[in-house]
Amino acid sequence: MFIIALSNRTLVTRNSRRSVLRNGAVALTGSVAMAGCLDALSGGAEPETDAELESEPDEDAITVWHAMGGGNGETMEELGDQFQEATGIDVEMVYQGSYEDTLNQSFAGIEAGTMPEVVQIDSLHAKQILDTDAFQSVEGILPDDYPVDDFLDPVTDFFTVDGELYSLPFNNSNAILYYNKDVFEEAGLDPESPPETLDEVTEYSRSIVDSGAAEYGITWPNHVWFIEHWYGLAGQTLVDNENGWADDPTTVHTETDVGEQLWSWWRDMAQEDLYTNPGMEAWGEATDLFYGQNVGMLLTSTASVAGAISQSEEQGFELGTGFYPAIDGREGVVIGGASLWVPEDMSDQRAEEVGQFLEFMSRPENQITWHKETGYYPVRGDAVDQLEEDGWFEESPHHGTAFDQLLASEQTTATKRMLVGPARQVAVQLQEGSVEIFEERTDLEDGLADMKEGIEAEMERYVEARGS
Repeated sequence: MFIIALSNRTLVTRNSRRSVLRNGAVALTGSVAMAGCLDALSGGAEPETDAELESEPDEDAITVWHAMGGGNGETMEELGDQFQEATGIDVEMVYQGSYEDTLNQSFAGIEAGTMPEVVQIDSLHAKQILDTDAFQSVEGILPDDYPVDDFLDPVTDFFTVDGELYSLPFNNSNAILYYNKDVFEEAGLDPESPPETLDEVTEYSRSIVDSGAAEYGITWPNHVWFIEHWYGLAGQTLVDNENGWADDPTTVHTETDVGEQLWSWWRDMAQEDLYTNPGMEAWGEATDLFYGQNVGMLLTSTASVAGAISQSEEQGFELGTGFYPAIDGREGVVIGGASLWVPEDMSDQRAEEVGQFLEFMSRPENQITWHKETGYYPVRGDAVDQLEEDGWFEESPHHGTAFDQLLASEQTTATKRMLVGPARQVAVQLQEGSVEIFEERTDLEDGLADMKEGIEAEMERYVEARGS
């Protein structure tokens, strides 16, 4: 077993969404080398959260460790209660805090032998979890008649290893543009025509700031996922070896035309006070700036759709949504969010019960509920069919924006999210390096080189520690 704990650190015609999402996929190949029983490495940070964490699972119940707070967590609890009522199998949903807290709790649980039956893991950390060799394929425990081919291909593509569904897609999303239509109108912009490119974001932001409609043009959390989106749209892998899917990556593509265009634009936006930095991974702070009408535009997850609709109504402005703005060209966006993983060591009876639970959570009717309550994709094709038949996307076009964007995305190595062992360290290097550049603590050339050098060192360290 191998563990490296975290260090401190333009609308698309809708024909049928399901037919495009399920049948338009281009198969991507790649294998993940599974590490053998290696010595665990210590030194991980303890989870830091105000949530009351529970590390000892209930032996009689299916225990689920998750990272869904607020309304999303309440919806998970409701689904768990419904499963329990329908089957008589006890389920205990245990909130662990952030994705990172949940990951650290999982590493501690693996070492202590106190793992729950199901763990929700951020897709960013998939390689690190795979390398523990402590989890089993969910396809192997789902009921025999489970329609695995009903999953949406663009969603399941990331969670499939060597042709087998390894974890269950559950709360998956991409990032879109949210904008304040009232601010657009005050700035003399067309409220029905959001920007589609970074150059247009600059032009729109200048109009917003110069008119006094808002203090800043745009914000987004400083998180690696947004960088991944820009690279995917540009058709550029962020790391080598097919974005980490062919083999362990050895370098990052910061010193490229895409990198230079992205970070020079970001720097210029910050220096003109058109962009404001809410902070490192500051999801809540970014949305607060938007809801408070301090900025005219926000980039964030589709998981915020339901909250953005209610908050815009409460704050008295009209909400708009659009595709994620690209550098130039639109190859596609990357999938984010998390999936449900099942540890290897459990009895056949418990594995069968867990398979029933996963089947229940991914039923079309439950995925529809999950989608409507949160904004995450429904991962089943039958759920999409039902939503279309019900006219849901016309009734709630903001929920439809994410699907339209997914429809417009090609499935290529650049749009398949990077698979990197030291994912946290890579993310921190890119996030901190971005600040160095847009706050002009370093020039562009040196900043891109420094990020590359630091990330290559982390990649090399990870492989050396794990072994081949």
